[in-house]
Amino acid sequence: MSKSRGNILDPIEIVNLYGLDPLRYYLIKEVSFGNDGNISQERLEDCINSDLANNFGNLCQRVTSFTIKNCNGKIPNKIKFEKDDLKILDKFKNNLDLIRQKIDNQDINFYINFIVNSLFETNKYFNDQEPWKKKGDLVRLNTIVYTTLEIVRKISFMLYPIILQSSLKALKIFNIKENDIKLITIENHNFLKANTEINQIDILFKKIEKKND
Repeated sequence: MSKSRGNILDPIEIVNLYGLDPLRYYLIKEVSFGNDGNISQERLEDCINSDLANNFGNLCQRVTSFTIKNCNGKIPNKIKFEKDDLKILDKFKNNLDLIRQKIDNQDINFYINFIVNSLFETNKYFNDQEPWKKKGDLVRLNTIVYTTLEIVRKISFMLYPIILQSSLKALKIFNIKENDIKLITIENHNFLKANTEINQIDILFKKIEKKND
């Protein structure tokens, strides 16, 4: 990318078109700290669609809508963690010290990759557990929902330094305020209080319609 080639991206135009949070996320993910990076508008759109709209935004919408419909719009109160639940929850607890170490060493790529992988795993967990088929076993249904909501909370906390406004919008699901965001709490699997009402939120990221789609 260079002025002579005429392929410069105007950051003001990009922000006006896609928003500040998506641009910040994309640059942090695609450009290693202190190094050059390969960036393009097409790659930015792919990143928004894949990571932000599909993996993060869609997960928030799915689990929130399911909770409102099947759990009276409240954080479930009767839960019992099983192996599959603890496996995905403990990933945050067991890696907290490593995450801090990587942050201190300015290894931002590890941090963002941890988030991306966690989103993929959580979407897979929700799909594989099929809570919509557990209506005859409310404890299991409640546990799947609670686990997924708790991971949405953890990931939103981790995304806060990167996509501040979007993370705060996601945390409106739980009525969590900005001054309640503390990284250490991602090791807590019971942060969300049972019977607390949740809120349906607007779409966090609109999917970009590609010209060649």
